[in-house]
Amino acid sequence: MFRRYLLTAALFISGICTVSAQVPAFPQANVILNPGKEYDDAARVWQGIPGIERAPKGRLWVTWYSGDEGEGAIGNYALVATSGDDGKRWSKPAVVIEGPKGTKIGDPIPWVDPKGRLWVFYNQLTAKTETAPTIRGTCAIRCDDPDKATPTWSKPFLVAKDGILFGKPIILASGGWLAPFFLMGNAEGRPETCTLLSTDEGESWAMHGGTSIPEDLRNFSEATLAQRKDGSIWTVIRTTKGLYESTSTDDGKTWSEAVAIPQFEGPSTRACMMKLASGAFMLIYHDAKKNENGAYPRTRLMAWLSEDEGRTWSHKLMVDERSSVSYPDAIQAPDGRIYITYDHGRYNAGEKEVLVAIIREEDIRAGKFVSKDSAQRLLVNRALGYGNHSDKRTEADLAKKLPPKEKLHLYLLIGQSNMAGRGVLDMEKRISRTRVLKFSPNNKWAYGVEPLHHDKPASVGAGIGMSFAREMVDASPEATIGLIPCAVGGTPLERWEKGGDLYLQALERARLAMKDGTLKGILWHQGEGDSGNEAKSKSYADRLSKMIVDLRADLAASEVPFVAGKLGEFLALESKAKTPVYWPLVNEQIASIPARVPKTAVVESTGLTDKGDKVHFDTPSLRTFGERYAEAMKLLQK
Repeated sequence: MFRRYLLTAALFISGICTVSAQVPAFPQANVILNPGKEYDDAARVWQGIPGIERAPKGRLWVTWYSGDEGEGAIGNYALVATSGDDGKRWSKPAVVIEGPKGTKIGDPIPWVDPKGRLWVFYNQLTAKTETAPTIRGTCAIRCDDPDKATPTWSKPFLVAKDGILFGKPIILASGGWLAPFFLMGNAEGRPETCTLLSTDEGESWAMHGGTSIPEDLRNFSEATLAQRKDGSIWTVIRTTKGLYESTSTDDGKTWSEAVAIPQFEGPSTRACMMKLASGAFMLIYHDAKKNENGAYPRTRLMAWLSEDEGRTWSHKLMVDERSSVSYPDAIQAPDGRIYITYDHGRYNAGEKEVLVAIIREEDIRAGKFVSKDSAQRLLVNRALGYGNHSDKRTEADLAKKLPPKEKLHLYLLIGQSNMAGRGVLDMEKRISRTRVLKFSPNNKWAYGVEPLHHDKPASVGAGIGMSFAREMVDASPEATIGLIPCAVGGTPLERWEKGGDLYLQALERARLAMKDGTLKGILWHQGEGDSGNEAKSKSYADRLSKMIVDLRADLAASEVPFVAGKLGEFLALESKAKTPVYWPLVNEQIASIPARVPKTAVVESTGLTDKGDKVHFDTPSLRTFGERYAEAMKLLQK
């Protein structure tokens, strides 16, 4: 096998030197084993399309892809992460597969072959240029020691040109390795939903038989395979109307006409079908209902079980009932556990997750999680960046339909982490009502969806701003609320005083937002960063009062209401270094602000609780705190 890799690498190198205009060399991707900051969670603005495998001794591997502003774009790259503790904790991306300039890498799928070797197949496309045609194919990297956290990977090698291998190969009873493979279009009269066959343990892969989906139903003909007891091979294929099926009785050489599976009319998305060790067939797909537009959403991800090899499906288990869940892949361990990976909210703020569920057949039969070692929503990875194509489309769309300036009421959110929000996101209240917007990191308007802040992407969550905005919407039926998030965790007051970097940043963002709306108030929560110093705690009110006056003057809003909140009463009186913490003194100083500066108010933190870290308010308390801020703001605005 390695001889073949070396030969392929040599061909790549020689091809680079002697490129033919008619037959260009297939570009070789880069395998990056220590990915830099440009691949960090905070740098990625979207992600999804995962696959999962389990090494012979139990190490788990998950693949997915990201890069650029969205899927299918030049600049996409594949990522690989691993877990050595059964999915409880996952590495940061340990491997990145990235193509040369002008190339996209996508649809990675891991597979452990009968020899215990881990393959990562992926789709590679180099865009057409003035001198060369589009180059597309399935490539792979492979390691022989996948139970190691840092195995040795081969160089990338070409598996097959033109199409995409995006489904785990199966081992035929006759010994060959058969993989689902699809072409973009019906090239040279070949069926676009086809297979690849290897009869030499992966040394080579040859185009095998296939079927075709009617053109009006054809999207990405992603398929999975299973062999039945009678030797026939069954495939389940994605279409624009749901799932279709086809059967081969000659080891994949010829296939029946693809027909709809009536039970699985649904969204146009990938399904995962596989034969379990018991002989039962499992299918993971959506049990979705049509929405108001007559389309099937990617929601209600379900695992079905068939006792008759896919002819009927008598048992089902809800894997994840939420919206924007898709692209399942699965593998079964020798002890019967089934590991399922899928993505959640590829482009959605606070989501962008790759997840894993662990189930057994008994869970599907019971219709609920009953096995002791089952697990749901284990987080493999979450992308934290902002600026994917969905974000930018939303910004462009909202820019065209903003309300009149006097009806866009703006509120500046400043301070440190408790204003930015560190609460666990609750799905019901993290999404705003129609008339709540937020000023994005791009300084453009976006829908008001938490997290509102991006100061520390790995930490942000629910905050004060959303419940505040909801209350203000109710109080102003004709207005739209525009939140300007500027808080930054772990910051002292001096950075918010005039001339400080955060003062200048907030001032700039507020001025930009005020081109579209009218500033109606400022929300402040800060003080933890000063409470470790007695002198700073004693001078806090003097310094904050001056900051309020300066900020109002610089915003040309001398009477804009300013609401501050007290620090949490759960804060410790002693630091980890056993030094005094003066938060009660800071709270006394905050309480004195209304007597010092007109049109200001202070909100009490009494009765609010922390999230377990003795620093940050928990989500219910943040919701309550935001409502208190709103009540104080409304009184100041009268």
